[in-house]
Amino acid sequence: MNNFRRPPRILFVANAVLGWKTYAKQLETALGNRGDLTHLVLYRRPQRHLMQFARRHADRRIARLVRPFDPIKLFAGAMGHDIRKAVSDFQPDVVHFAAHWPASALSALSSPPPFTLALDATRPGLTRDLPLPGWSERECANEADLFKAATHLFPMSHWVEDSLINDFDLARHQMTVQPPSLSQKNWPKQAMFENECIPNVLFVGNDLKRKGAYRLARWIAEPLRGRCHLHIVSTDTSTISGDGITFHGRVPHARLIEDLLPRMDIFCLPTKLDMSPFVIAEAAAAGLPVVASAIGGIPDMVEHSISGFLVPPEDEHGFISALSQLIDDKNMRRRMGSNSAKLAKARFSGEENFNNLIDKLIDISDRGVGYVS
Repeated sequence: MNNFRRPPRILFVANAVLGWKTYAKQLETALGNRGDLTHLVLYRRPQRHLMQFARRHADRRIARLVRPFDPIKLFAGAMGHDIRKAVSDFQPDVVHFAAHWPASALSALSSPPPFTLALDATRPGLTRDLPLPGWSERECANEADLFKAATHLFPMSHWVEDSLINDFDLARHQMTVQPPSLSQKNWPKQAMFENECIPNVLFVGNDLKRKGAYRLARWIAEPLRGRCHLHIVSTDTSTISGDGITFHGRVPHARLIEDLLPRMDIFCLPTKLDMSPFVIAEAAAAGLPVVASAIGGIPDMVEHSISGFLVPPEDEHGFISALSQLIDDKNMRRRMGSNSAKLAKARFSGEENFNNLIDKLIDISDRGVGYVS
């Protein structure tokens, strides 16, 4: 056992893309607010020329032919050089990774520090439950080696936790479920539901096709025509237009939080492929009822018929029915919106969740838990 006379040293290896960027900023702030540790945040984007050959979750079959390499193996080699250098220079007592693939960089060290992983999906879970080509048995075994080497895991949902237990034979005590979490200082203002005209429906997503924006726009233009107004926020270079639709394009995050979310009445995400979208946590924090696909970790973020509706991703009639109920019933919108805000306070508080995570990292540092090969 190690008895530290100095504050524990925590290295946080942060993924600076997609929802993980939001996670990284939140955890970096939480680490900076603690006086009982020393920390270093390594923001990183893998080298583009190497990532061209690395497989990804959403790759289709043809893409997988031109991307033959498992990124876990690439991070164990050249792509993990900066991580190993940070470990050598900073000498951390524990390393936290979000997301998990880059942790394989430590496998090349003779005496690596203990490490923990935050993850929003597993390869077997994606292969089994989502419309993807899937990962091979060998690639799933590579991921298994990584999970078993970790000291503790922080899955973002019970969907991921169940996969870690059932697909990898890990024990529940080896993990802590931590959903997408947002500092309450950055939460949007509560939706006021003061619109006396037709309700506003909000969609936020950077892949319009995969996230379901085209389907949603078609529902607004046809069966829901004239009954609501759709607002679309996206960095996608495509546009969607039509009666009852406003395409905002790229919107600064501050404007989304401070202006758009509080003026909405319903949030809808009919996505066909997602894990635990941060925007659902933001919509819940704004007190909006949420209509979303019942896939991945989303069922942890929406309580069906209480804070919104969960619908099978291919059930267009189910989405239209759920939206119709909320459009037609202002009291239902208010009630579900209030329940959504309560759910956010109970599950998505960054202050509580990230401080609990940091406490766990400090505990691992104090115990001097070693690397398991």
